[in-house]
Amino acid sequence: MNCDEVRRLVQDYVTRELSPENRRLLDAHLVECAECQRELALMTAVVSTLDHQPVLEPSANFSARVLGNLPRQREFAPSPWWSLALAPLLGGLAWLARGPVERALETIFGRSGLGHLSVPAVSLQQAGIAAGAVVVLGLLVAAGGAVFCWQTYLRD
Repeated sequence: MNCDEVRRLVQDYVTRELSPENRRLLDAHLVECAECQRELALMTAVVSTLDHQPVLEPSANFSARVLGNLPRQREFAPSPWWSLALAPLLGGLAWLARGPVERALETIFGRSGLGHLSVPAVSLQQAGIAAGAVVVLGLLVAAGGAVFCWQTYLRD
């Protein structure tokens, strides 16, 4: 047995939780190693001191006081499931608002004399494909988040 093994086992040695075989090996090492003898003496003193300390019992209302001093939770704590619906919802809103936003930008550019910087023409089919892709991507993110939440929080 070497000094590192003795340091790992010295507490079990002092508290008499060590197997007879390991106790015999540790005794053989202690006969030859002065440093491990000091380690054993120190651990014996620590365990002895701790054994002679009085055990304090908490007061009857200790738990109530601790729980009463904890910070209060907000009145409304949104569920993480709401955030999963946010991506496809925002994608759908962006698709619905594309026409009014485009007209507003054309009006702003026209009034400011920047008419030549008009919004590029995008066909309805291209806009629909892009919006559909955003919604599908949002649904995939939501599904992945749902699986993650289920694995992390709900599964026992």
